[in-house]
Amino acid sequence: MEHAPGPVTAQGRTAQICSYGAGQVLKWFKESIPRPAAEQELAASRFAASAGLPVPKAFFLSEWQGRPAIAFERIEGRSMLAALFRQPWRIASSGAGLARLHVSIHRKGAGPDSGLPCLSDMLKRRIQAAPLLSEPEKAAAIAALGKLPAGRQLLHGDFHPGNVLLSGGKPWVIDWMTAVYGHPAADAARTLLLLRMAALPAELSRLSGLVLDAIRSMLLRQYRRAYLRLSGLEARELEAWMLPLAAARLCEELPPEEKLQLRELVQSELRRLHPQQPAAAHD
Repeated sequence: MEHAPGPVTAQGRTAQICSYGAGQVLKWFKESIPRPAAEQELAASRFAASAGLPVPKAFFLSEWQGRPAIAFERIEGRSMLAALFRQPWRIASSGAGLARLHVSIHRKGAGPDSGLPCLSDMLKRRIQAAPLLSEPEKAAAIAALGKLPAGRQLLHGDFHPGNVLLSGGKPWVIDWMTAVYGHPAADAARTLLLLRMAALPAELSRLSGLVLDAIRSMLLRQYRRAYLRLSGLEARELEAWMLPLAAARLCEELPPEEKLQLRELVQSELRRLHPQQPAAAHD
């Protein structure tokens, strides 16, 4: 790197955002994130930009103090989630806009030649390694995954209002580290899963948490309605992905209470699919 990064301006689970030179920011990954994951984000960001999507330009990948860092174009603005916290009366238009943006991503073709991972392969590996699930539960989740359509579309992998920046009336999609190719219903279903049960930041006050939870609940309904209308998919096509998505998400670094909710969702889906089978025992 030519020079040291400036002050940290934002924090996330995987990285810190620092100012860096004129018109740039540095995404400085945490020690738990290996360089190949940063390389994957660089490649995915450039692939999405080359497809004509609103993605900040990725300049280069380097290292700072032994940790990978990507220099991105600076986008002046705030996230859609932060904007809604200040202007909650815009939930209806924001939900529709979020769905419209997501559908525009899903209209971009991808596949093995794109250099992106395959969603189904990734989910299978994560389900096999998922904590809190019994071996029969893992096998049933993988079997359900095997019955779902593969698809060859570009998927963001972690699409939610916190990963959409609003600047000058235009949305920008960030954080492409989890991008894969697969079926759009899976990506939309993950967005629904995140809006339904992702844990709120621990530092929020009780009042702020209640407000944010209400915003997410209303945004979920608006997004879901608009996405189904714009994509032409049916609700059952999205819901069919909840079992493998919830099982695979158990591998992520999440608060214990969220992992317990995910396990309950997995078990509920298994009971719905196999009502005659007894529940699996856990230690």
